[in-house]
Amino acid sequence: MSKLTCHGWEIYFHPQLFAKQYQDLLTKVQDLQTKLPPDEYKKHSIVKLFVAISIGIEEKIPIDPFAAYFALNGALRKYQRMKKMGLPGRYRLFFKIFDTPEMKAIVILWLGYPRKEGDKKDCYEVFTKMVNRGEFPETFNELIIEDDEPAPE
Repeated sequence: MSKLTCHGWEIYFHPQLFAKQYQDLLTKVQDLQTKLPPDEYKKHSIVKLFVAISIGIEEKIPIDPFAAYFALNGALRKYQRMKKMGLPGRYRLFFKIFDTPEMKAIVILWLGYPRKEGDKKDCYEVFTKMVNRGEFPETFNELIIEDDEPAPE
């Protein structure tokens, strides 16, 4: 599993969810780069989304992942999300922080696309269901393990 180190934090992508979303987005961006003139490429909504996510992951989140504007409440209080901060208004980037004496890690979990509040497909509703189904284990090692690799010791 690959990781980034930014502002003293190790940053990981959830192997089954966000890693796939990020790779799919990267593939689309690379495809657009080959097909569009540079001025159209820079203005394309998919490219802007990719840039905003990258800046969020590498700069905005790791500067202060505990900032109040990332905090979630209620049943989701163990998780954080980035909204706005360059992301198109309808997107949310969910993550979890592991801050112990042994490690400082952020796991980017999932990129959500909210519809309207109260809708079954609203990203907060979907994320809550994912949490309730146990898709995000409590421990760091369980969370970042890929289906086909043994657990780290």
